[in-house]
Amino acid sequence: MDSEISFEESSELFDSESNQIQNVIDMASKSEKLTISQIIQSYYQIMKVSSISKILKENFQSSVDPKHQELLNRIHYVQKQITENFDTKLHPLIISQLTDSIQNSTSSLQSLAKDTSQKSKEIIETEASQYKELRELMSTKEFVMQYENGLKND
Repeated sequence: MDSEISFEESSELFDSESNQIQNVIDMASKSEKLTISQIIQSYYQIMKVSSISKILKENFQSSVDPKHQELLNRIHYVQKQITENFDTKLHPLIISQLTDSIQNSTSSLQSLAKDTSQKSKEIIETEASQYKELRELMSTKEFVMQYENGLKND
């Protein structure tokens, strides 16, 4: 069985995945504060489309077929959108949002820790929840920074 996908399937896959990029950019632009799952989902979609683009460009770069050239033009357009709207605008905002959230969470935990008197079950549960949230924020920021490191290496 042949494992290669046809040009039409490749083109459809690219179009389907890249159409979601505009949704990601719109959602992130309109939202004042993204949830961790929205952030991760956004980066995965950007990385997925970037990977598909790279493979398709390698496969069709030297082709003279007008359909292939048209796909390459769409790839170029989507990559430009990612660079202009995500990499240079939204990505820095997301890093800033995560940094601020981490600082706020850390400050809140520090003020809870200063209270050395007997802690109620509710306070202990609140602290545990805040530590969990802080870990999630820090992990997400690390994930986002790996994306940024990939940008610098391209």
